[in-house]
Amino acid sequence: MKGESDGIGLLDGSAPPAAPAKPAAPNEAPAAPQPTAAPPPTPAIPVGELKIAPADDAQRQVTAGTVSTLSAVLTTSRSESSPAVLTVEVAYTSTYPGEGAEWPVRWLLPGKKNFADLVRRKETVSLNIASSGPLPLSFQVEAPVGVRYGDRVELRLSAQSDGYARPARLTLSWEARQSVLAIKTSRGYEREVADTLLTRAEEKPDVLFSLLVPAALRGYVFAEGMSFEGVREMLKGIRKARGLVDGETTLKEVEPLLVPRITVEGFVEGAIVELVAGPFKGEKARVKKIDQAKEEITVELIEAVVPIPVTVRGDHVRMLERGSP
Repeated sequence: MKGESDGIGLLDGSAPPAAPAKPAAPNEAPAAPQPTAAPPPTPAIPVGELKIAPADDAQRQVTAGTVSTLSAVLTTSRSESSPAVLTVEVAYTSTYPGEGAEWPVRWLLPGKKNFADLVRRKETVSLNIASSGPLPLSFQVEAPVGVRYGDRVELRLSAQSDGYARPARLTLSWEARQSVLAIKTSRGYEREVADTLLTRAEEKPDVLFSLLVPAALRGYVFAEGMSFEGVREMLKGIRKARGLVDGETTLKEVEPLLVPRITVEGFVEGAIVELVAGPFKGEKARVKKIDQAKEEITVELIEAVVPIPVTVRGDHVRMLERGSP
C-alpha cells in the first residue's frame, strides 16, 4: 500500500530526510582548544667521553707481498676505569669490482702478546679503559701477492662506552701501490730483454706498467710493476734475463738515471785525453776548449806535426790526466 511504503521510506530506495541542524545559542562561546602535551626533553649526549686516534699514521701505501702495521690509542676522560665495546669492521675495495683479493688482517689487543687473525669481517670485543693512560691497539695487514693498483682495505673502528650514545670512531686504511724492481740481465742484452718484456706486458697490462733501460748502467733493466711474483713469472723463458734483484728499488735510486748526464763534466782545459771514437781514435790530445752547451770539446793532437784544433763530442774522449793549461 502506498501509504505504508511512504511511512517506511526505505523500500523505494530513497534516503531518509536529514535532521534539521540545531541553531546555536546566541551567547554560547566556542569550545576552547585542548592544550597539547609538551614533548619530553631530549637527554643531553655526553661529549668527549671516549676518543680513538692514530698512534702515527692513519693511511699507508704498501706494495704487493709486504706486511705493515698501523696502531691506534683509545682514551677516556672519566676519572675511573670504565668498560667499553670495540667494534672492528673490515671493508675491501678494488679497481676491478668482483676481482679484488682479500687482505689478511691481524690484530693485537691490550694484554695479548701476539697478533691474532681477524677472521670475520666484523668483530666485537669488550675492553676496560683505565683513566691512567691510553689503551694501545695494533693492526697488521698483508698486501696479497695478486693485489692490483689502487686496491684498498679499511679497518673501521668504533668504541662505545656504557651509558653514552656517541661512539668514538676512526678509520685505518692500506692502499696498494706499484713497485720499482731491478732486473738483472747479461751485459749488452738489456734492450733485448726489455723488448720481450714489453711484448708480454701488452697481454698483462695490470702486472707491468713501464720499463727503463738506462744507458749509464749496463746489465740492468728497471720495471714498474705491482708485485715481484707477477714480474718474475713474466721473466720466465726470456733469453739473457738473469732474474730479479731482491728488494724494492726506490725512485730516489733510479732518479739519477732519468737525468741526462753532461758528457763534458769533469774535463778542464789543459787536460790530457785519449780519443776513443772517430778518425783519430787512440790518439792523445790536449783539451783547449770546452763547450758545455753543445757538450763538445776542442782538442789538439799531441803527436801532430802541425797543431790543428779538432772538435769532438764529450763522450768521444777519455780523461788520462788533468795536466796544466
